[in-house]
Amino acid sequence: MVFDIQGIFKSAVVILLTSALFSCQNDPEKVKAVGSQEKVPTEISFETEILYSDSAVLRIKLTTPKLIRFSGEETPYVEFPQGLMLTMFDSAGQVETTLKANYGVNYPNERKIEVKKDVEVVNNTGEILNTEHLIWLRDESKIYTEEFVKITTPDEIIYGDGLEANETFTKYRIKNIKGTIAVKEDEGSDTKK
Repeated sequence: MVFDIQGIFKSAVVILLTSALFSCQNDPEKVKAVGSQEKVPTEISFETEILYSDSAVLRIKLTTPKLIRFSGEETPYVEFPQGLMLTMFDSAGQVETTLKANYGVNYPNERKIEVKKDVEVVNNTGEILNTEHLIWLRDESKIYTEEFVKITTPDEIIYGDGLEANETFTKYRIKNIKGTIAVKEDEGSDTKK
């Protein structure tokens, strides 16, 4: 059996040229749309607990139902789409502050955490901050918001717009106080139940 190599080669070239002439072209808009689709996560974790320590002392415990990490981007970040609970401990291992929210994002390169949706911060004296948006700048050891805030203390409830506080929420300043309500205990109530 004899093969005509030149004939086979010519046939292959004709087939390639023909298919190139009649092949589909990419619509530039469709290519652009595919390139701009959502980023693909590098890690997804469920029912996660992360512990941060300093000099072998537990300082922060973070728990979340779902964690999604996006790495390799210009600004890598970790998303908590189903919320998070963050507990901060003092040097003696006692709970200093808790923070919970229904959504959060951690930007590790910027050392910034942003939480949204039903945010609640409770300090070790029982004071409670409620807001819809809060930013924690870790390098500055500061939390702040420009949103509506409600602060509940043992003696009063304070409403305002905007707040700056230290990260443990033991010292704070409300930017625009809208009102204050004094909290009184009923004289006949038994508080030692």
